[in-house]
Amino acid sequence: MLAPAGALPQAALRLDAELPLQPHEVELDVEMLAVDSTSFRQLVEAGDRDPARIAAAILRIVAERGKLQNPVTGSGGILAGTVTAVGSEYRDPPALGARVISLASLTLTPLRLSDVGPIDPARPHVPVSGTAYLPWTAPLAPYPDDVPLDAALAALDVCNSASQTRALIGTQTETLLVLGGGHGGLLALAAGRDRLGRGSRLVLIDADERICDRARELGLCDHALRLDLRDAVGALSGLEQAGIPRADLTVVVVNASDCEAASLLLTSPSGTILFFSMATSFTKAALGSEGMASTAQMLIGSGYIPDRGEYALELLRRDERLQRALIE
Repeated sequence: MLAPAGALPQAALRLDAELPLQPHEVELDVEMLAVDSTSFRQLVEAGDRDPARIAAAILRIVAERGKLQNPVTGSGGILAGTVTAVGSEYRDPPALGARVISLASLTLTPLRLSDVGPIDPARPHVPVSGTAYLPWTAPLAPYPDDVPLDAALAALDVCNSASQTRALIGTQTETLLVLGGGHGGLLALAAGRDRLGRGSRLVLIDADERICDRARELGLCDHALRLDLRDAVGALSGLEQAGIPRADLTVVVVNASDCEAASLLLTSPSGTILFFSMATSFTKAALGSEGMASTAQMLIGSGYIPDRGEYALELLRRDERLQRALIE
């Protein structure tokens, strides 16, 4: 770390990506960045959807910070590349030449880039040329040989939304509500479809009718409602008009801000909210629950799961349509 002194990599303002390989690290030749949805949306909007401006912004952030951590959203994503060197103290080392996907956030990964692009403003998978260093504690997943890489990257970037949704579904979960139908939302819905019992409701809310249509076509939900979650009262009215009770479990995977109030209003006072979105404001969630006298349990999505994304990939292997949806 270069600054501030004593900070761990994720919290550091700047990392040194020029140091030689350390004994506990692996070196990767990086070929692809899967930028997280919230960060990529901000970069695209700030760059007016101009690929050159988006690429320049990514290069600038990495040059300034020694890692990809969007200074506006604070988030990063994951990367894919090839193992080029392994330190002498790295535990259970991968083979040289192995192609791997790092499940550690780019916000804590020392990274330097020589080239970025071409960029598609509709696709958060960014081809790059560069080098990254990761400690043995950062989980690596091998390239799957039976799932398209783009689908695997999309799933592994948000794989915990599936695993944690599965873990939170209990015998008393009658209504599961997923807010946001992007990659994380699709995996949460797939986990819900996999685990919910007969008679339970699986509901998606998104502001885009095309995303609602996609979830219906995939058979991932019982109801898909096009509602603006920034209008909390309007969202609750829409839920009530559809005859759907407030959720026992709500999974928040939106990439837009100011959806905390709706998350609280749409969840039963005895329910649980999993805030998996990087657009979540802890302040708005905590103080909003106070104003609403909501006793719903609020959880922050964890960035680490022991299965290294295997459950998410299992869901993809079962459904080729889900694979195509993540790519598209």
